[in-house]
Amino acid sequence: MGTAASWSRVAEYTGLSEYEAKVYVSLIEHGLASARKLSMSCEVPRTKLYSTIKKLIEMGLVVEVPGKTKIYFTAVSPEVSLKSNLLVIRNRAEEFESIVASLTDTHRCRQTLIDPQKIDCWVVHGRRKVFDKIKDLLTQAKNSVDIITNGNGVVLFFRTSHKILDKLKENGVKVTLTSTRNLDKTFAKELSYICEVRTCDLNYLIFYICVDQKQFILTKMDPNSSELDSDSDFGILSEDASLLSLISLLLRKPASKVSKAVDTASCKTLEERG
Repeated sequence: MGTAASWSRVAEYTGLSEYEAKVYVSLIEHGLASARKLSMSCEVPRTKLYSTIKKLIEMGLVVEVPGKTKIYFTAVSPEVSLKSNLLVIRNRAEEFESIVASLTDTHRCRQTLIDPQKIDCWVVHGRRKVFDKIKDLLTQAKNSVDIITNGNGVVLFFRTSHKILDKLKENGVKVTLTSTRNLDKTFAKELSYICEVRTCDLNYLIFYICVDQKQFILTKMDPNSSELDSDSDFGILSEDASLLSLISLLLRKPASKVSKAVDTASCKTLEERG
């Protein structure tokens, strides 16, 4: 780290003046230096240099080193000389963290008294961007992933996210996919090896995904397109618990589990279990 890049940060955290910080950091970089060399290297005027060094010596940051013909100066190890500054900064950081936590608790309590409440919700436009965001959500999953979509959504989901699904299975994340009863049997079979596949009477042209019961995306899908480049799709993304609960309630339908006992030759005999 060069002198020009570090002296200002040292001054910021220690309270040293510009000249004091420049001289101290310069001495650290040179190891040992005369007053003349210091004045040239750190661009502190010679008329200000000796008074600056004297203050640094009084603060325990610099010591004199006698020479045969002149006096040299060296910096005391920062680990020793700046330890007190470091402790003060750490204590202030911990104190501020406690203040932020207290303010957050108070804010959360007061927000529950506000009615109606404003929630955070983001809108994602374009099918490709929506599925990119879906992949982002999947990579964050720790415990569960719940998906509800039509047959077209299953095809797009499998095409864009099958590698991530493999990784989720390895990590023990439970993935449940619910789709229409006329779900393409080939995709149903392949998906049944990496997630739990369920079918129901779904009439919505949507793609819904919820990760760890914390974040969700609800997307309106173009029924006439199976390509990723479909600008008519858009989705809402939110972490709001109330909105998540409401949407989950609206989309919840009786569903039957698709068995893994699928005919490997014809993929025609999907056995349903209640």
